Amino acid sequence: MLSTACATHPKTVATKPVIKRIAVIPASDPRWYTFENAAPPVGGYPFQFWVNKFDSKSKAKLFNDKVSPQSAALGTNLTEQVVTSLRDHGFKVEILEGVTRPPDDPDNIDEDKVSTDADAILHLRISEVGLYSSGYSRNYIPRVNVSGKLFVRGQEDNVYDEDLCYGVDAKKGKVWAIQPDAKYAYPSFDAVMARIEEVRSSFADGTREISTLMSGQIVDSIKDYHTGALTNR
Repeated sequence: MLSTACATHPKTVATKPVIKRIAVIPASDPRWYTFENAAPPVGGYPFQFWVNKFDSKSKAKLFNDKVSPQSAALGTNLTEQVVTSLRDHGFKVEILEGVTRPPDDPDNIDEDKVSTDADAILHLRISEVGLYSSGYSRNYIPRVNVSGKLFVRGQEDNVYDEDLCYGVDAKKGKVWAIQPDAKYAYPSFDAVMARIEEVRSSFADGTREISTLMSGQIVDSIKDYHTGALTNR
């Protein structure tokens, strides 16, 4: 008599590559610095909100005229700082300089058309840089918001995808937030214009601190990705 048994087969899963080489789509430098006063109506004056809106628009133009001519290359610096950190962690990293960018939105890139044979692609983007005065503070506070996405072509989930905030949008205790230096607080538009070099420094500091935080998070995400790949085999 012949006996038979049911054979078991391991579940088939998509092979995840080991990430050693990373191609970086560099962040472009800001073309416009936002400037806004969002203070609520004062003394019951119902049109104060719109007064502030028009006033902010006018001041934003003056602010940009002052800060832009000698503004730091924030996108370039962010990219170089992240790349240097990743290389220090042993990754081979190349910056993709010839990426086609839409003139009206240079960071809105068709990632499927990026030419590279790297194991993964990292897309860096500066979402917003500027100064903002909320309804909870009289001071203008820096705002630097940056996004980073690391992905492997053919994989459904991103290895890393995060928006990081420095300054006015940061919330204490959040992994995506960095509180600004207390000295970067300006009680009036005149104070902003009088301390424009310091304002530039606040943007540079924010970009640098974000690059440090993001680099560490990317390295940790790659470790988790590799661990997951081994677990699913």
